[in-house]
Amino acid sequence: MNKTFFALLSRPLMLGTLLLIVLTGNISAALAADEALPQQSGEIETLLRRAEKLVAGGMDPDNYHLAKARTWLDLALSEHYEKDDSGIIPAAIRQAGNLLDALEQKQTDISMHMPLQTEGSESVRPDLWDKIATLKKHEKFSCGQRPTAEAEVYLIWAGHELAESGQSHAEPYIRTVENRIYTAQVAIDNCAAAPAAEPNLPPPPPPLPQEKITLSGDALFAFDKATLNPSALWRLDNLADEIKAVNQLEKVVLVGHTDRLRSDKHGERNQLLSEQRAESIKQYLVGKGIPADKIHASGAGSSQPLVQCSTKQSKQKQIDCLQPNRRVEIILRGSKTPADNKDNGNKESVK
Repeated sequence: MNKTFFALLSRPLMLGTLLLIVLTGNISAALAADEALPQQSGEIETLLRRAEKLVAGGMDPDNYHLAKARTWLDLALSEHYEKDDSGIIPAAIRQAGNLLDALEQKQTDISMHMPLQTEGSESVRPDLWDKIATLKKHEKFSCGQRPTAEAEVYLIWAGHELAESGQSHAEPYIRTVENRIYTAQVAIDNCAAAPAAEPNLPPPPPPLPQEKITLSGDALFAFDKATLNPSALWRLDNLADEIKAVNQLEKVVLVGHTDRLRSDKHGERNQLLSEQRAESIKQYLVGKGIPADKIHASGAGSSQPLVQCSTKQSKQKQIDCLQPNRRVEIILRGSKTPADNKDNGNKESVK
């Protein structure tokens, strides 16, 4: 009787002790994660500076390994802001660091192997991995190496979002992968289609001139929005006039870009925002008489920044510093006048 009584009496105490141990362990893990955040931020910024130094030193930004390292760092930085503790941040930092080490040492045999998943992610869409593998085996792969590298990392990112938040969060990343694969395939096909000059045949006609126009995202859209500002429509009216002046219009390519910031702290939605902004411009141009089948609209999210800014600055200073990254790039392929055909170099303007 006494033994039973004391057993019952001690049970709540035992349960309470166990609960305290569990809570203490969780708190310790949370504190450890918080302590790791500043260190991870410093590691990411150091690696970003190393990547920029390679480009400044003359390395092609389209280099497969460099593009992959920078995309790994985009992943790490975005998840760092989310205070992710799944393990994918140190995995991304490790992948980027290994690639930058090899590039800085000028290794010529850097492995192109890509894990199908890492800590904090799960394997997704084997069909897309198969398409990527096919691209990497193509003899003209060098023409599409950057978007292929970006597609690989974004597919890992999609697996992370699926594991953490479900299919709806993974979908924008899947669309990014599909866009990157499409871009890589087009670039490779264009290279493969270029005929070799034969001595007994006249050279092929020169390609149509290409003009690149960059419009400020801040001038066209409110921060974090995809609805066109009425006060900025004159810029798109001018753009429509420029397109209509092209005699042999081949293609109008619209690519939306964002910075890495989000007012709702969901960095993955930047990809969707960039696509929506490009689509808004496409629909406006179609309304102005530009054929819809001549316009290709896509988004690059925050994966192709023009500038890098310290995360230690205030939010407003980061917004101001990152302004060049918020943009829409328009590529016009065609000729406006016969005189234009004398200069087949690309033209670029910023508005």
